[in-house]
Amino acid sequence: MTTALELANLFIKAHGYDLILNNVRLNTLVYWAQVESFRIWQKPVFTDHVEAWLMGPVALEVFQAFKGYGKRRLVLPRGEIASDQLSLSLVADVMDKYGFLTTYDLVCFTQRPGSAWQLAYQQGAESQITEDLILASTDGVVQPKSQGSLAAAIEQVNRTWPNTFRILKNA
Repeated sequence: MTTALELANLFIKAHGYDLILNNVRLNTLVYWAQVESFRIWQKPVFTDHVEAWLMGPVALEVFQAFKGYGKRRLVLPRGEIASDQLSLSLVADVMDKYGFLTTYDLVCFTQRPGSAWQLAYQQGAESQITEDLILASTDGVVQPKSQGSLAAAIEQVNRTWPNTFRILKNA
């Protein structure tokens, strides 16, 4: 079985240059891979605990490995990279379902009413998001929609005014 960090490293290796991955987004994607594994294969992809923190689900090993980056983009893996078929399949599946969401969108979706994070989170506590909470939640059952997301709004601005973000970047 793989570890949460090995799975996180696979996300970075596969998508670190085409997505803006920071620690929050990476931990959230790793969490969604765990959810998909429970829902599809009825088993965990990793055995590390996931905790409900203020910004969302956190696999402590993943957070610790990348905390020095702050909010900056992660492009280089730290350690071993998962290469088993289950992990490869889950990363592809998670990217198909959740990859279009920005960090903000992922946080909002992960913290929606009925989510395992919402069921587990207690301010100031390090509550664990267990398999039972995931299976009792709507996680992996309800899928995110692009409509109303920050990602959809950015895409609309790009279609309507193609140079807007380039101009803002250079301003």
